[in-house]
Amino acid sequence: MRLAVANILQKKVRSIISLLAVGLGIALLLVLVGMTQGSIAEVADRIQNVGGDIIVQQAGSTSFLALRSGILPEKYREKLLEIPGVAAVSPVVTWTTSFRNQLYVVYGIDPEQFSSIGGGLRIIEGRTLQAPGEVVVDSRMAAATGLELGQSIDMLGAQFRIVGIAKEGIGARVFLLMSELQEMLHQEDRVSLFFVRCNSPDIVKQTAAAIETNLKGVRYQLLEGFADEMARSMSGLREFIGAITVTTLLVSLLVIALSMYMTVLEKTREIGILKSLGASRRYIVGNILVESLMLTGAGVLAGYLLTAAAVQFLSRSYPLLTVKVTPFWIAAGGVLGIAAGILGALYPAWFAARQDPVQALAHE
Repeated sequence: MRLAVANILQKKVRSIISLLAVGLGIALLLVLVGMTQGSIAEVADRIQNVGGDIIVQQAGSTSFLALRSGILPEKYREKLLEIPGVAAVSPVVTWTTSFRNQLYVVYGIDPEQFSSIGGGLRIIEGRTLQAPGEVVVDSRMAAATGLELGQSIDMLGAQFRIVGIAKEGIGARVFLLMSELQEMLHQEDRVSLFFVRCNSPDIVKQTAAAIETNLKGVRYQLLEGFADEMARSMSGLREFIGAITVTTLLVSLLVIALSMYMTVLEKTREIGILKSLGASRRYIVGNILVESLMLTGAGVLAGYLLTAAAVQFLSRSYPLLTVKVTPFWIAAGGVLGIAAGILGALYPAWFAARQDPVQALAHE
């Protein structure tokens, strides 16, 4: 242990570069995964907070509810209400719009029908939608962009007046009347999806199956476990996370391997002296592995600090971005760093242990 500490302190710059390389790899992994999973979880939470039990979409559509609009007849609402077990139905038109260089999801709703599903728009300031030309924005968007009640904004090629600020975390960030959004998109009497509330939680699956049987060309999604469904529907998500994980492991492994190998080469004479004094191969290998673990352990801690700093920076610079670093990935990042340290030190340790003492002492 003492020898390993002395080796680290003797080459301070190289030790710092090694632990920072490990830390940056771990921070990159945690931040990118946190951004991906945080965005999925935040969108899923907003959908689930609308209320209801089932989402009805066109067959073959994805869980990303703002990618397509106007694909189902609005008259399906009446057919859904005729299905046993259905208590309330709210059609919604979804769209995305750019406002101040950021993309936002827009919901076109009928306020009364939307409220029948759950809590509806929980207005903090102002009132709900009543007439064309009005919008309600959520409190998080209002705070992030400086929007205020009564302010006029340009959106979707038209001008709207903010009549209400709703509690964040319900559906979309911007709401306007469904009939107005349908007209603007030239998709009258067509909607993107239906939120369905059942008479009882016990009959949700039975009711969902009845919906698919009675309405051809639609698919249902249960709001329970919606986040998992969204993650599964993201093509390439697992591959992306896997690629980042493997890259982090390889970078950390190569940095540690190079650092340990250079240490062994620089200390060839010292290793020869130790072996001539009776130091065993196990002792030599152990010291190199301990030095590697100390570097990677410090690198893991540096990675956690860098991750915390990056999350703080992102939350201040992009207040609408959700970064969710879970305990699982924190632990996975630590294990990854330690594994890289052990694997990276194996060859240098093996190389050092096999050196001939006489040749090592003659090394210049």
